Amino acid sequence: MDEKEMHKDVYKAKKWNFIIIGFFAAIFLFALVGLGIYTYQHTFTVEKWFEAPNDRIKIVDDLIKRYKLIGKTEQEIISLLGEEEEYANTKTSFKMSEEYFEPESTIIYHLGVRYVDDMWLILILENGIVVDYRIDAT
Repeated sequence: MDEKEMHKDVYKAKKWNFIIIGFFAAIFLFALVGLGIYTYQHTFTVEKWFEAPNDRIKIVDDLIKRYKLIGKTEQEIISLLGEEEEYANTKTSFKMSEEYFEPESTIIYHLGVRYVDDMWLILILENGIVVDYRIDAT
């Protein structure tokens, strides 16, 4: 093998290394962008809560983690999330918990539709303080 062929082989090897590294860098970049988009879509903000009520199901987990709803007063909840939906003021049963929640002791927010079920955030109150919560379907 003469020097010219060796330079050709080195050039080919460098070219393939560049292609392979570029390929993995592109995959990493796409994964990073995808993770950023997913994180943005699933991060609670008050603006998202009010602007996209049918997408609340995506941000409710972050809301629960970030704001520690248990122990908050009814007024603190209303200040954060607004008044509950008008149609939440009736005695309603839910599929997963199979319970009835009295309107006087709950604050209920519609989270959107998952598959064919309407999803709800149910905040259970005692003496005006949130003592428990459920995410349930009707």
